[in-house]
Amino acid sequence: MKTILNSQISILKMLAIILFIFTFSSCKKVSNHCEEWEVTDEYSVYGNCFFCDGNNRTLTLVFCGDGLKDAKAGNTIVMSDDGCCRFTRTFKRLVGTL
Repeated sequence: MKTILNSQISILKMLAIILFIFTFSSCKKVSNHCEEWEVTDEYSVYGNCFFCDGNNRTLTLVFCGDGLKDAKAGNTIVMSDDGCCRFTRTFKRLVGTL
């Protein structure tokens, strides 16, 4: 009776070890790479419109993960375009890495 109990405990210990190893080996390391960029936000009027509801400004913003895919000095991306007013963001310079 005691040997059966010992073998069951041994099997349970093995399964616990396998489960522990499997759990931590399947984890991905999440990249926390972030960069601080100086950007210029610009609003421009086109078409038959007279004004845009926004101010042109230069900001320092932090981008991480997928937000870094467009982060290259001189790169301009269209943030929004409603057919009257276009909002663009231009990456000026990399300030630092966080």
